[in-house]
Amino acid sequence: MINRLKISVRFILVTCLVLNLCACRVSSYLTDQKSIELQKSLRKHRTGVNIGEGILVAGSAVFSLFTGLVFFTPQTQAYRRLKLVSQSKDTLFVNMVTDWKWKDSTYFDLREIVIPPQKSIKLVVPNGISYNIYFRTKYDAPDDDKVELNTGETRVVKLNSNWNNN
Repeated sequence: MINRLKISVRFILVTCLVLNLCACRVSSYLTDQKSIELQKSLRKHRTGVNIGEGILVAGSAVFSLFTGLVFFTPQTQAYRRLKLVSQSKDTLFVNMVTDWKWKDSTYFDLREIVIPPQKSIKLVVPNGISYNIYFRTKYDAPDDDKVELNTGETRVVKLNSNWNNN
């Protein structure tokens, strides 16, 4: 019985470690340094909040087992993952613009995202804000395609440029 418990605890610890390392990875499709730093800090904050809430929920469950009282319930997510999928046959150049501010009057804009054909990128974005996503297949194209979305309603955005590459 003790050996099974040790194996279970080790498995849980290794799983948490692997998930934590995967969550800290910043995609190589971001080319703007400010966007990379913003994604790193958002992922770090989101991971810390999720781990903290997990510990509090587990503690609340144990506490409620003995007393019948629940002292903690999880809050709504402040940040969530958004997946951008390129359905284009060409590389997409993407900029995500919002009017929502973060620290030090910095906007949550994500710029200079380069998505190869038929690939996707996962980003951490604030939950419930509106983004305008501008994308094109040619870096110097005169016009961009535009998608408007609310991050509280959408998790996956499929991008396919209407630009004619004659």
